[in-house]
Amino acid sequence: MSLAEEIRACQVREGELALFWLGQAGFLLVDSLGQQLAIDPYLTNCGERIRGFKRISPMMLSPEAFHPDYYITTHTHFDHFDYDAIPVIARNGKTIFLGPESCQKEMDKLDIAHDHRRKLCVGDTVTFPGITITACQADHGTMAPDAIGLLVEMGGHRLYFSGDTAFHADLCKEIAAFRPEVAALSINGAFGNMTAWEGAEAANLVGASIAIPCHFWTFTEHGGAPWVFSEFLKKIGDCEPVCMRQGEMLLLAREA
Repeated sequence: MSLAEEIRACQVREGELALFWLGQAGFLLVDSLGQQLAIDPYLTNCGERIRGFKRISPMMLSPEAFHPDYYITTHTHFDHFDYDAIPVIARNGKTIFLGPESCQKEMDKLDIAHDHRRKLCVGDTVTFPGITITACQADHGTMAPDAIGLLVEMGGHRLYFSGDTAFHADLCKEIAAFRPEVAALSINGAFGNMTAWEGAEAANLVGASIAIPCHFWTFTEHGGAPWVFSEFLKKIGDCEPVCMRQGEMLLLAREA
């Protein structure tokens, strides 16, 4: 079964949430209503055309076969804002695209309809049936000054997606107030992002029960050591590291 077929066939019960890792910083959430929320999916090889960054991880999901209800881009770097995938996905006439001001400007260039977009800047909260999304601070420096992280409530679960960010203990303590069950953290240790050790420390500080490392091994220019993340996290706290395979699904079950 292809990943697209697996996503279409995905059914979860009330109180459960399916989380797919799409590679790099890309995730897809599916709830019991069948709603799909995509975060930073990098589906194509547009980075080679734009910056000369050749993709070395597989492309497992074609934009033509991807029809999420909601699609969030945390900033305009090509591996988060997929310039080749977004116009294709927009043709379905269904997907709502969300992102900060810089992403909105890029969507203008791609002729993405305004009635299928929502601005999502730091401090903003957007709600859809059964879904609450809040944009939180991310520090990606001058490369992406309005980059955001995400606090998502969906299917009875709370999740934190760091986006591209440097490590800041104070930021982690602010995120802890959200009480995330899951934290997905960028750990490639390049271009201003957290290292594996910093990502593990962040997971511990935000108080998540499950921590998923991401944003590594997509390009030769990106490093990342998920096994270091996992081993260090086990030493410093009670958070469970979960290293996923690209395309793998993690089912978050209802609490007993």
